[in-house]
Amino acid sequence: MGKPAGLILAGGRGSRMGGDVAKPLIELAGRPLIAHVIDRLAAQVEPLLIAAPLDQGFERLGLTLAPDRRQGLLGPLAGIEAGLLTLAEMGGSDTAGGMPRQLLVVPGDTPFLPDDLAESLQSLAGDRPVIARFKNRSQPATSLWPVSTLVHLTEWLDAEKPLAIRAFLQWTGYREAEIEPIADAPGKDPFFNVNTPADLAHAANFLAKGSHEHFN
Repeated sequence: MGKPAGLILAGGRGSRMGGDVAKPLIELAGRPLIAHVIDRLAAQVEPLLIAAPLDQGFERLGLTLAPDRRQGLLGPLAGIEAGLLTLAEMGGSDTAGGMPRQLLVVPGDTPFLPDDLAESLQSLAGDRPVIARFKNRSQPATSLWPVSTLVHLTEWLDAEKPLAIRAFLQWTGYREAEIEPIADAPGKDPFFNVNTPADLAHAANFLAKGSHEHFN
């Protein structure tokens, strides 16, 4: 099975960071937060896209942007639709011998993703999305989507159904892949995410002390 395409969801407002900011561009250890996500994901996918508006500065990262195609703040589902549409317009991936069959979706505020995430989710790949799970807690925003899901997702959004990822996944059906703890993440949590200034400080402290310093 070839590599999946990748999509980083980066369109959120970041209100818990203290203002209406592009949270993935906030600095972490001297680099944009999203740069750490790219580091963890780049070798696992081909191509790698960012679901984000065109006017917030993500262009400087050198990756293809997939802006929402719909009006209004429709959340991650609209970002995933935009990623699938952009992937189709790009015409596929050389490494996969054509258009990838899956799209690996991750949030733009998770800088400690495991380096075998794609492999773990692809082990259960089929005709339904596969979502990551850690310590029995589902992570629907970290998920592997069959490219064929696009038609169903567009139908869902056109019908103005609930915008929560979980609601759509319950409609389509899904599988879950349990992800193991990893050493190079705070609390060994591969899905540690940066939502608040305290989270940002925690992540920066972890990186400053080195990947083998663990937090409880």
